[in-house]
This record gives sequence, C-alpha cells and structure tokens, in this order.
Amino acid sequence: MVVLRSIGIASVLLLTLSGISGADWLLIGDPDIGLADMTSGGKPTTVAIQELSDIADYAFDGSDLEIPFTLDGTGATVYLVIYTVDQHPPLTIEGEGPGPYNDPENAAAGWHVFEDVDWLVYKSDGVRLEEGANTIVWNGRDLNGEIVPAGSYDLFLAAFDDEATPHIVGTVRPNFGGVHQLIVDTDRGLMFGPSEYVHNMENDWIENLLGRDEVNRQEVEAACGDNCSSRIHNGTPLNADYTEWIGNINGGGGWLVRYNFDWDALQVIPQSDWALDAGAVDGILSCGDALPGRQYASITNPEKTIVWAGGGVSGTVAKLTGWDVETGELVPGKDWDLSEIFLYDNNGSDRVGGVGWISRMSNGEPDPFGITTTGHHTSVILRLDYDGNVKYINRNGDGFGDMEAFSDGAFGGGLIYGHTEAPSFKYSIYSTKWGWTVYPAGGADVVNYGYVLGEDGSGLFKFQPKAIPATFPDHLMIVDEGESDWDGVYLNIGSGEGGAATNDWISQLGDDPNPVVPLLFPIVHMPYDQKRVSLGSAATAIAELEDRNTPDEYELGNAYPNPFNPETTIRFSLPWSVDVKVDVFNDQGQLVRSLVNETMNAGQFEVTWDGKNDAGQQVASGVYIYKINAPNLSMSKKVTFLK
Repeated sequence: MVVLRSIGIASVLLLTLSGISGADWLLIGDPDIGLADMTSGGKPTTVAIQELSDIADYAFDGSDLEIPFTLDGTGATVYLVIYTVDQHPPLTIEGEGPGPYNDPENAAAGWHVFEDVDWLVYKSDGVRLEEGANTIVWNGRDLNGEIVPAGSYDLFLAAFDDEATPHIVGTVRPNFGGVHQLIVDTDRGLMFGPSEYVHNMENDWIENLLGRDEVNRQEVEAACGDNCSSRIHNGTPLNADYTEWIGNINGGGGWLVRYNFDWDALQVIPQSDWALDAGAVDGILSCGDALPGRQYASITNPEKTIVWAGGGVSGTVAKLTGWDVETGELVPGKDWDLSEIFLYDNNGSDRVGGVGWISRMSNGEPDPFGITTTGHHTSVILRLDYDGNVKYINRNGDGFGDMEAFSDGAFGGGLIYGHTEAPSFKYSIYSTKWGWTVYPAGGADVVNYGYVLGEDGSGLFKFQPKAIPATFPDHLMIVDEGESDWDGVYLNIGSGEGGAATNDWISQLGDDPNPVVPLLFPIVHMPYDQKRVSLGSAATAIAELEDRNTPDEYELGNAYPNPFNPETTIRFSLPWSVDVKVDVFNDQGQLVRSLVNETMNAGQFEVTWDGKNDAGQQVASGVYIYKINAPNLSMSKKVTFLK
C-alpha cells in the first residue's frame, strides 16, 4: 500500500527499569548519557523544510507522485500527511471507548469520519533523509489502499531530527501532578512560566543549571493568604507585551486571578480591583461551587472575553466553566458537564479522569481551533469548540494516547482505557499549527517520547529521539513561528525515578542528593519543522492590503465585480490572528471551492475566485454563496457567475 521510501528506525532507546515495582516508571533513553553529552549556550541548531510548493497538476490516477523539497540546517526523519480540505466537524466517532460514544456496531478502533468520508486521507511512516535536496513519494492511495479521487487536499510535511544532540535551553518542574505551563517568547529568546521563573535560553545551562531568574510572587501570596497557593498554574496573556494576564491557582480548591507582570522587577501583581462585584478579593476569585474536584487548567477564547477553568479528575463530575474576563461573572451557557466522556471504572467504582491539562499555543495564546483537554488515568483526549460542541474524541484503540496497564507488579499489561496505576498522565499538551496537538508519551512505552494528533484527532506520528538520557517524558511542546531561531521541539530530560534518578544533574538541584522528585529537570530543544501546501486544484492567491489600520471587527466585503466572468475579488478583515476559512457554495448548499483555509494574522485581505470548483472545472452560470468562517464567526454573501 505504501511506496514511500522508508528505512527501519534503529532502536537505540533502552528500557531502564531497576527491578520493576509499583514505584518505578517506564523510561526511555540511555542512562549513560549525561550533561557532558549535550550542548547549551547560544542558539540551537534548527531544521527548515524549504522549496515545498503547491501541487496542482497531479492526475489522481493512483500513479506515484514525487514531492520535492529541501531540508535546511540538518537531516531529519520526515513524515507525509494528507487531509481532505473542508471536512467539517462534528465528526462521527466510531469504535470502542467511553459512553456516550461507544458504538457496538463498530467495535474496532475507528477513525473520525464526516459524511462517510475520512478527513485524514493518508499518513506515512517516518523516513530518515539527509540535509539538502530530497524527494518523498506518495502512491496516490488512501490508508485503505484505494485511489484518492481528484479534489482539493492539504499536503503536510513534518521533519524531526531524531538523531540530534539535545540542546539545553532551561529547566522546568516535573509535571507529575503539577501541571506546569511553559511559554516560549521567540522575540526575546526567553522561556518562562506564568508566575515562576524566566530563562534566557542562550545561557549555558550545562555550566549553571540554576541560572534562572525567579519571579517575585509575594503579592499573590499575600492576596491568597492561607487559602491558596501563590503559584499560578496556567495563564493566558491578554496583550502582546506579556504584561497583563488571566489564569488559575490551585491548592485545596480553585481560584481565578487577573494580574500584571512587571518585566523590570520580575514581579506578579494581582489586579486588586478586578471582579469585585463577582466576589473577588484582591484580584483573586474563588471558583467556589461552580467547579468540582481538582482544578488543573484554564484558557480563554481567541477573543479573550471568556476564561474557562476545568474541574474534575477526582470524584464523578467533570466540568468546564466560563467566566467573563472583564467582570469575573459566570457566563450563561458556558458551563459544560463532561462527566460521561471522562467517566471510567476505578477498580469497581466510578471516577472521572478529567478535565485535566488544557492545550494552548507555545506562546501562551489560546488555540483558535477549540478547547483541547485530557484525562488523568484515562486515554481520552477531547476537543470542543468554544460553544461546547464535541469536535473530536481520541480514545482507546488507535495507539495514540493510550495507557499501558500495570499488572502483577509490572508494566506491560496492554493498552487500556482507564487504570488507577497507569502512568500516562498527559499533564503537558500543547497546540500547534492547523489544529494539530502534541503531548508526551508519559510512561506509555519505552520507545516513544510523545505523539502528534491531527486536526480531527487522528494520531499522525510519534517522536523517537535517539540521544537523550533516561527520561520519564512529561513535557513536550512544538514551537513553529516561521523559521525563527527557536523553532523546534522542546522536551524535558531526566526523572526522579528508577535508573533516571542517577543522572548527573540530580545532585545539583537541591540539598538532598537523591530527592524523590527533584525540583527541576533540564528542558532541551531538538530540530523540528512543519509545512503545508495545497494538493489538487490550484491554490488561490491571498493578498494583504497595505497601508491599512488593524480592523476592530470581522468584516466580509461585497464581491467585485458582481456579476462576474472570469473572476471576482472578495475582501475580508480580521481583527486578530485566527484560523479562517473562505468557501464558495452553490445555491443547494454544496461546497464548490475552498478559497482560504489557514491561520492568518490580523489585517485586511482580498482573495480572487476564478469561477472554478475544487476539481478545476468551470462552474455553471448562477448564484453562489461565499462564506467566511472562524471561531465564533460565520458570515456570508452572494455573487453571480455569468458565462
């Protein structure tokens, strides 16, 4: 079925388990690799996929398609992914899994399907390629071996240098129960948390693993008093300067806090006058009875008007609840009970495994594609839109996100849906371009560091770094801001358990030379890049209008000329960076042409429609509807084509 050039991945990853017991963890990596085997200081090596172009002239007849491109900076293992354009969620969810999505007529693990069409057309095994000019080959067939029909598709390449020497860029807390957020500011070369430490990533961290700058949280601690922790678990920046934030605090309960960050003093200062009418005290608002159980994470919508916090994980109730960012008041209709989705059998009694970590972009911004969250002790990864509708559920069965059972005193009992002793907690989950999501394996096996899910929740590929120390993976993030000096994969190394506890940096991180859980682990950068082009009908050109102010609101202009032949121009305005689609439909509501389907910055734009459908055929005379869609947005107008 697959004719991609591929080579076997030589597994040099070692199973490092010192007499497996209930306290040991599944580790990947080599226990003989230490700090001296890695690099640090200055900027890391990066990889860039270059000279990958739109492909409009493929015959879609099952013949081989050669896809040329260049790897710049280093060699890498490359993955090819093809999606059908505009298969809109919600999707039919097939296969085994938690109610209410258990489908007895489709007991085998299934993909995510819309109107009987697989959104994910094809994904390849990784192939290791060298730096320079390369070609990867697709045989024109889908995952079932069927010839893919002519149409409009998105073609993706992802390149990960799994043989790279890890480059240390800072330190991070272990995510075992802690839910520690990382943010990478590529403009300033900084990595930081919402309220803890700031790392200059160009420092030499091998020479000084404690070279971080600590953030002053005294005012948060004073505002919390004896009720809550001063550490802010998750924060969303409310401006581009990272000086104003909203986030959540945990510790015996749950609180929301709106605060300022003073970069000169490295100090967190709660906005003491925020949400007073909603019951906040000194800028800190108790979630009270609105959320149950443990409250791990928070996120805003892209417009940053609503902030959601998640509660559950213990007990039998799981919820996401929304508050107004400006007033702190609960928002009607934004309080969603997710208990059925996260419910599982906890050794004979019911328990919910979520809501856990909530995904966000590497720069701290909310995901324009929706709210993606995980389950503690369960295989569930869930995405909702910002109205609470299920977009996908990745659950047990496809080999991505599944748990490894602990049975008879050892791991290796097979993949399971939920288990009280399964170690894959998925505390770290981040968004990246096109609605993709990335998270660490976290003890699921001894080979894969982490996984990437596609825009429909389908598993795409797995990270298998070959030169890392013995590690329990619990941090993983992709930074991809357009070939910056800091683009790549960020992951933690080391662990405080099993053979990894002997790594040579452990004694440097505290008075106890053998702490059960060390305070900090190094976090490293490894080269990674991802690109997307159009496959099939010719891509439409999108032009940004110059010398215009940033719009205050969305706008969809009138097509001009109208009626038209042979082409018409459509203008639209975006007040902020967002994933946006502009589509053309006939008067029966059938999709005719996808003109725009990408993440775009704020600005004013125009796109030209040439009167052809996605197969490149001229449409018939008549009235057509062009529509713009973005999160919480749908606007449409009419245009007439005359032959």
